[in-house]
Amino acid sequence: MSTDAFTLTLSFSLFAFVASATPGPTNVLALNNGSRFGTLATLPFVVGGSFGASAILLLTASGLAGVITDYPLLRTLLAWSGALWLSWMAWKLFHAPGVSGEAQHGAPRVRWHHGALMQLVNPKTWMMALTASALFAPAGEAGHTANHSHSLMLALIFFLVTIPCMAAWAWLGEGSGRLLKTEAQRRLLNRVLAVLLGVSVWVALLS
Repeated sequence: MSTDAFTLTLSFSLFAFVASATPGPTNVLALNNGSRFGTLATLPFVVGGSFGASAILLLTASGLAGVITDYPLLRTLLAWSGALWLSWMAWKLFHAPGVSGEAQHGAPRVRWHHGALMQLVNPKTWMMALTASALFAPAGEAGHTANHSHSLMLALIFFLVTIPCMAAWAWLGEGSGRLLKTEAQRRLLNRVLAVLLGVSVWVALLS
C-alpha cells in the first residue's frame, strides 16, 4: 500500500468512526432495541444499518452527490421527508409502554432490512455521505474504473467501521435494560431515547 493510500485509509477510517459512533437516529434505535431484545437480537439491525449507510455512500461517491447538488429541491425533499418520518417514530417511542424484555418475548424483532431501509430517511446518513463524497473524492481524472474502485473502497471501510460502533450502542442498551427493572423506569428510558432521536434528526437536518 502506498503512502497516499495508507493516509487516505487512515483518515477516512477516523471520519467513519466519528460519523458512526456519535449519536444519531440509527444509533438511538440500536440502543433502544438493545435494551428491549438484547445485543445479539439487535445485530441484524446493526448489519442492515451499516449496509444501508455504506450503500448510500457508494451511490453518492459514484455520482449521485452531483445530482443532489444540482437539484437542491431533491435534497430538500429527501431531508424533510426523512426528518418527518423519524419524528413520527420518536413520537411513537415516547408513548411506548415500558414493558420488560420478558414481556416482549413474542414481540417482532428488528431485521436487517429495517436497519437498511431506515438509512434512506436518515438525514445524518445523507449528510455524512455527501460530506465524504466531497472530502475524499479521488484526486485528478483517474478514469471511471479507478473512481468506481475508490468509491467501493470507501463504502467497504465505512461498513467495517460502522458495525462495531453501532453494536456498541446496542450493547449499551442491553446494559441499561438490565439496570431498569420497573415499568416506570423503562418508560422513562423510552422517553429519553425518543427525545434524543428527535433532537438528533433535527440537528442533522438544520445543520
